[in-house]
Amino acid sequence: MKVSPVIFVITLLGIAPVFAQHRIITAGSAITESVCALGDCDKIIASDRTSLYPSHIQSLPSIGYRGGISAEGIISLKPTLVIAEKDYVDAATLEQLAATGIALLIVEQTYDFAGTRALITKIGSVLSRAEEAKALIAANEKHLAEAKVLLHQITRRPRVLCVYNRGTETVSIAGDNSFGNILDYAGVQRVPAGVSGYKTLNAEALIAANPDYLVMTSTGFQSMGGLEGVLRLPGVALTNAGRQRQVVPIESLRLTNFGPRFGETVKELVLSLHPELLAK
Repeated sequence: MKVSPVIFVITLLGIAPVFAQHRIITAGSAITESVCALGDCDKIIASDRTSLYPSHIQSLPSIGYRGGISAEGIISLKPTLVIAEKDYVDAATLEQLAATGIALLIVEQTYDFAGTRALITKIGSVLSRAEEAKALIAANEKHLAEAKVLLHQITRRPRVLCVYNRGTETVSIAGDNSFGNILDYAGVQRVPAGVSGYKTLNAEALIAANPDYLVMTSTGFQSMGGLEGVLRLPGVALTNAGRQRQVVPIESLRLTNFGPRFGETVKELVLSLHPELLAK
């Protein structure tokens, strides 16, 4: 079910005059981070379970996660504005919120820098933080430009596999149209080719891909027991990454949400996956 565009026309018309009085609820970690990076963190009164940064957001009331988010829970907190990732909150819930007069901004997130730029720009516009949005985008562009300069110096493109896991029970390849897209900015060969979204990672596929590096979220890395736990994953020891103990954990939200820290994350990845650059 898709939300009628009429909802957004009606609810967004009344936003501009009440910036100073906003009571904001965010749904989606990139959105929460963006509101904070733009200078309105103090206006957030509640957020969703994925919003863990900045850390003080965790002390605020939680509206839950995706399908568990209810209109009643949000309404009880008396927000004036809800900013949510597209498809994160059920359409029926959004319609209930709109019917109460709560302003809604729904932002589509894509796994590329164009999406990051658009997300920051839209939120900045609604919060009357256009100049701050421009500065934040410029800071990301600076990091990306620095990463490109570094990549001009590399002589090889290592094979890299992006892993998404929760403990050892669910281990997947993060392929195209997932946070694995961040590897496209890091001067590497993404392996295996032709994987869209998330696909279960098995020993056979891992050995065939033979990555030089595994990139993981920090929480996924820790849930496996760190490096030694990852090396015990079936097939890892038979890859270049396993033999050379080349597993790169990146702070989870920075790696996955393509938010306002995207540029610095790309630069960190470039230096981690091309250690020869550090020797120069």
